[in-house]
Amino acid sequence: MKSVVHWNYELENFAEDTEEDILSSIRYDIGEKVLLVGSIGNLGKKLRTLGIHVTILENGAYHDICYSLIFNENCSIVKGCLEMLPFEDNSFDKVFILNHFNYTSDQQKALKEIYRVLKLKGQLILEDSDARKLKVKLKAFKNKVCGDRVKYHRPQELINMFKKFNFSGSLAEIESQKYIYIGNKK
Repeated sequence: MKSVVHWNYELENFAEDTEEDILSSIRYDIGEKVLLVGSIGNLGKKLRTLGIHVTILENGAYHDICYSLIFNENCSIVKGCLEMLPFEDNSFDKVFILNHFNYTSDQQKALKEIYRVLKLKGQLILEDSDARKLKVKLKAFKNKVCGDRVKYHRPQELINMFKKFNFSGSLAEIESQKYIYIGNKK
């Protein structure tokens, strides 16, 4: 799979393998608590082997097979949605949202919940599609025609939205259709 996320604290370089990039770039302490949401592959399993406590928010409908569990053994899998996170306040050191935020039906409520469950100075790492790109505009049009509730953001809109919710961070483009936002809870 081509890169969907790569970051370091300076947002300088983006590499090709999502999981390896996160594992080699992220600063963490053994025992940190991380929440993963969205298209995570087997990232939880790899983070878990490094001593990080990983919780995966399974947002899909119930299926006979829970892919998060299959690909991420030894991680906690919790059923829920971003708008009503089933966790106590200040529960996580980091929240990763990969290819999912645009599909959240109430993004304002989701941001309040993310802020609530993040510890002070906790990090939000969000990667999603860039609304300025033609391919993304066509995808948004298709979603609208099909009746899907998807809201794509331009990078500056996203930065402003996070500022309103007391996050400070920066945003960078990755690949040709994506951006990544890394922010800290104030």
